[in-house]
Amino acid sequence: MRYTIILLFVIILSGCNTKFPSEYVLEEKELVPEGIAYSKKKDAFYLTSVAKSKIVEVDRKSGKQKDFIDEREFGYSPGVGIFVDDERGHLHAIGGYYMIKDSLSSLYTFDINTKKLIKRYDVTGEHFLNDMVMDKKGNIYLTDSKDASIYLLKCQSDSLELFYKSSEIEFPNGIAISDDNSKLYIASIPKGIRIMDIASKSILNKQDTLGLSQGIDGLEFYTGNLYGIQNSKAGNPFNFRKLILNESQDAIVNVDIIDSGTPDLDVPLTFCFAGSRAIVIGNSNLQHLNQETFNFKDTNVFSNTRLLVYEIK
Repeated sequence: MRYTIILLFVIILSGCNTKFPSEYVLEEKELVPEGIAYSKKKDAFYLTSVAKSKIVEVDRKSGKQKDFIDEREFGYSPGVGIFVDDERGHLHAIGGYYMIKDSLSSLYTFDINTKKLIKRYDVTGEHFLNDMVMDKKGNIYLTDSKDASIYLLKCQSDSLELFYKSSEIEFPNGIAISDDNSKLYIASIPKGIRIMDIASKSILNKQDTLGLSQGIDGLEFYTGNLYGIQNSKAGNPFNFRKLILNESQDAIVNVDIIDSGTPDLDVPLTFCFAGSRAIVIGNSNLQHLNQETFNFKDTNVFSNTRLLVYEIK
C-alpha cells in the first residue's frame, strides 16, 4: 500500500510538470518572431527574430525566456525558418534580408547544447532561403522564395545544392514532408500548396484555384493531414487551418478552419507542434517593422507577441 501511494504521488507530480500553458507572452515587445521550433529533449521552443537578428529560447513549462544567441552573434541576420534536430543535437536557423536586393541568405547550424556555430551555408544574389524541413535521414529541404526553388542540404554535406526550380512553385514559403518521406508539400503563395513526389521530382496536384491553400506561410504535416497559417490571401482573414488530404496524400480535398479573424491572430506567421498541441505565433508585429531600415513605425500601437496554444485532435 505504501509503494502504491508513492507511485500515485509521482504520477500526479509528473502530470503537473507536463501541464501546458494556454499561451506564452514574449517579453521583448520588438522581437518580431518569424520561425518557431520545439525541442522535445530540451522541452523548449526556439524562435528566430526578424527585428533583433537573434534566436530566443522559451521554456515550455515555465515560459521563462533567454537568448540562445545574442543579436547578430556569428553574423546572424534577420531570422526566418528554424528547425530542431533532437537526434543529432542540432539547431538549424535561416537568416537573411528579404527586402534588400542581392543580400546574403544563410543557413546556420548550431550545437543545441553548447550554442556554438557548427557550420554556415551561404547563398548570394537574388535568393531568400525562407523555411525548411528534414527527412528521416537528416537531409534538409529549404525553400528559396525569390528563386522559386528548393535547395537541399544532404546529411553530412558541406554545401547546399539546388534540388528543384520551377514556376510551378512560385514564391515557395512553408514546407512539410509526409511521414513516409515520399512527398514534399510546398506552400506557393500564389499557386497554393504543391505536392511533390520526391523520387521523381514531379508535381502531383493541380494549382489551387479555390483559395484553400494559397497564401500559406507556416506549414506542417501531422497525422496524415496538413496544417497551415494563411496570412496572405486577399479577402481572407488571418487564420489557422487544417488542410485535409485524400487517402493517398497527394491532393487537398477539404479545409477545416481552426481559428480565424480574431484579435489574437494579427499577422500570424508560423507554428510548430509539441505533441498534440500547435503553438502559433499569433501577433507577430511584422506589419509595424520597416524591413529595409529595421525601424518601427510606432511601438505604442502594438502589444507583446503571444504564442497561442491549440489542442489538435
